[in-house]
Amino acid sequence: MTNAIESKIEQLVSQYGYDAQTLRDFAEFVQSQPKPRKKKPTTSTPKPKALNLKELQESVAAAFGCSDIKALKKHDAFKLAIAGRGLNLRTKDAWLALYREWVGVPETEQHEEGPNCINGIDVLKNFRPWHVFSLDPQSSTSEDINAAFRRLAKQHHPDVGGDRQVFERLQKMRDSLLAFR
Repeated sequence: MTNAIESKIEQLVSQYGYDAQTLRDFAEFVQSQPKPRKKKPTTSTPKPKALNLKELQESVAAAFGCSDIKALKKHDAFKLAIAGRGLNLRTKDAWLALYREWVGVPETEQHEEGPNCINGIDVLKNFRPWHVFSLDPQSSTSEDINAAFRRLAKQHHPDVGGDRQVFERLQKMRDSLLAFR
């Protein structure tokens, strides 16, 4: 037994009146136990890989029913979708915006956290009202939509410290959902 352990035993005996032999036996027992192996760090789910430009373009083309980018650029519905928006289709950011709008929320942007995020979606980047309002598009009524909006408005209204842009986006989401009810 080491001197440090023996001196600690003497300290405990004098301070608390413990039995010295019991403490020595316990110290020997602890030292005789096999050392626990270090656990391998649990493998957390790997972060999703960001989509590259080609993957974004192919996904948007598929959303419009086109086989490639050339066909997509000739597609009338696509022309209408980008008309007047000033998108530079040579940049990844433009294709990412189109992906968000026509395909969905990229995996790298799911489960986000922050002041602009509701239910894991950054409402200033992604317009996904059903997800943000936690509603089922098949069964939700106008009353459900308004109730979900009121619940979120209590948290995100500028008068209670919320962000004005987030609140305005919530209003647009509510209005878009109610327009189809």
